[in-house]
Amino acid sequence: MQAYNPPGMEREKRLRAAAAAALAYLAIAVLWAAPSSLSPTDAVPDLGDPVHLSYVMAWDAHQLVRAPWALFDSNSFHPYPRSLTFGDHLLPEAILVAPINWATGNAVLASNVGVLLALTLSAFTMFLLVRRVTGSSAAAFLAGLAYAFNSFTRHELPRVHVLNVQWWPLALLFLDRYVRDGRRRDASWLALLLLVQGLSGTYYLVYTALLAPVWFAIVYGSAGRWPRAAEWRALGIAGAIACVPLLVVMAPYLAQMRSMAFEKGLEPGVDLLSYLAPLSALTLWGGLSPKGIPGTGSHFIGYVTLATAVLGAVLAPRTAPVWARRVAIATAGLGLVLSLGWTVKWGGADLVAGPYRLLYWGFPPARGMAGPERLGVLVPLGLAILIGLGAAALLARLEGAGRAALFVALAVLLPLEHWRAPREASYVPTGAAVPAVYAWAAAESRAPIVDLPLYPDVARKFYAVYLNLSTHHFRPIPIGRTSFYPPIHDLLAWYLRDFPDDTSLTLLERLGVREIVVHPRAWEDEAERTQRLAALASEPRLALLKEFTDVPAARYDALNLGRESVYRIVGEAALATPCVPRDEVPRTGWRVSATGTGDPELARDGDRRTAWRIGPPQRPTDAFDVALPRSETLSAVALDLYYPYGEFPRNLKLFARDGERWERVDYADGPAERWATLQALLERPREASLVLRFQPRVANGLRLAIGGREGDAAWPPWSLPELHLYRACP
Repeated sequence: MQAYNPPGMEREKRLRAAAAAALAYLAIAVLWAAPSSLSPTDAVPDLGDPVHLSYVMAWDAHQLVRAPWALFDSNSFHPYPRSLTFGDHLLPEAILVAPINWATGNAVLASNVGVLLALTLSAFTMFLLVRRVTGSSAAAFLAGLAYAFNSFTRHELPRVHVLNVQWWPLALLFLDRYVRDGRRRDASWLALLLLVQGLSGTYYLVYTALLAPVWFAIVYGSAGRWPRAAEWRALGIAGAIACVPLLVVMAPYLAQMRSMAFEKGLEPGVDLLSYLAPLSALTLWGGLSPKGIPGTGSHFIGYVTLATAVLGAVLAPRTAPVWARRVAIATAGLGLVLSLGWTVKWGGADLVAGPYRLLYWGFPPARGMAGPERLGVLVPLGLAILIGLGAAALLARLEGAGRAALFVALAVLLPLEHWRAPREASYVPTGAAVPAVYAWAAAESRAPIVDLPLYPDVARKFYAVYLNLSTHHFRPIPIGRTSFYPPIHDLLAWYLRDFPDDTSLTLLERLGVREIVVHPRAWEDEAERTQRLAALASEPRLALLKEFTDVPAARYDALNLGRESVYRIVGEAALATPCVPRDEVPRTGWRVSATGTGDPELARDGDRRTAWRIGPPQRPTDAFDVALPRSETLSAVALDLYYPYGEFPRNLKLFARDGERWERVDYADGPAERWATLQALLERPREASLVLRFQPRVANGLRLAIGGREGDAAWPPWSLPELHLYRACP
């Protein structure tokens, strides 16, 4: 006699299975994100992206309950408006962890919880999708594992917004429900989920825009029909409503783009071999790693993953909807081919032109992305669905111990083949360990403030630390870390390296930054520290406001915090206006030559969007030479700084040739000239130039050369969009 299972009992069984899956995913997420997840209050994977992104989420939480209409006017990168738009806003991620930020004020803790939520929810939403299409909780659990715990998420642990891919599976689930039942609420949920996934990151907004029409066509096509008129109306209304918050969020970005433009140069895509070749660091397959593997290691599919996905493509259960397999193959295939970039490579060798070219030229938002490699996130999205289909087909063919053994083997192997030993954690002061100066800064005023000295270029990712510590006062600060640095940022940071010299004080004062938090331990060389502190004490333009004696615990020593002092810039320096160069020397007849791989002719082709470029790093051997057709009297040289491509030269030396002899030319490089450059970048970022003014001299050739130390690999490249020579500078 067959036992009777009431509908309520079946529902309870499904709820228990879902709860068990969620708890298991959370436990695996803790292991996956270790060691940060084991010390979540102050540990981070590294001191770059995680610290910066924790700041963004803390700012969002802070501003949403105070002045949400000014959300994008963050305290970072003073004096720019809409400064949050220089990177991702992270609104969905910030809202998920906002209660932690509100309750504790600990941005690092909130960020670490955000990572765990992203991994757990991504796995769980894939579980829900695959269980719907296969009816198997066991197969769905395996699909969730494959989606959330793979080489891509392992590599992207420092970037919480990249891990938030939980909304795509739910969007597919509600798309299926809508096509089957035609309920308006499912259309509303579909539009909302696509919106939230798109808002999870700029990349994901572009990817969602690519995926949505493909998914619609496949799911409706698999149903053998197109949407009826009522369905179109419901979808249109839901989409229009979803567009309202999207436009609200995107409006500041569009305004910023109109004022200065966000574009990045082409970067290479994923080498096709890196999808199949494991890294040597992998615990399970590391011994099979070929030498000289290309790529970053974030795209290895995994052999068990690939085999199970192939079975899913071939042996999908007959009860599963046809669209599931088609959507999975299309999604994984789209991500794979587009991630290969401008040119398809295999083991470093060029094969054919990449389909990404069509996306780059046909879809302008793609030009604001760093590169095509992150399109690889779509590969595990498609493969996870195929794995669910394959696992369901395999498990259905087995019973008892065999079925259990296969399930356990896959549950262990799917994440294990992507596992590698975690790197050592880094630590950021939080709670009672935060230097006391930040509580003082919060209570004192709302005026702009700056932390100095800045970390050296080799450790510039540490700029994120000062940004993160600003969450304890949220006063405007000029220096930070982001995706697109504002026009004056890097040049200002370079000009501040000699603090407390007259130039740095003048520039800060002109920018409205008068209070300075000095971190003496950041001058690691004892002799330099002694010299700088003596200069601080004797500088008449600086007034000491407060001194602190606390030093954070040893685990934070890498940041060199502690024993801070606060100074205020008093008075106002008078600045003369530098001369404006005139009477440009015609560029016809020039013979140009330069080091580096770039074409030096691009520096005089009349198009600021093209540039001669070298590095990184900039080295003393780097130079740009101009041979003139005849001797000219010269008084100024202008190097265009076309934002966002105009990387400026460090330690630039100027030489002039009269006949056959080269001589060093001293050019004016004081506070007035440097402020003129910053002011031009503030007001006209795409027209500004770095102008070298000097006493008139006759020359038939000029050389721009890098001076100073060699081998600092963190220095940026040097690009020269256009070079101009002038006869007069009255």
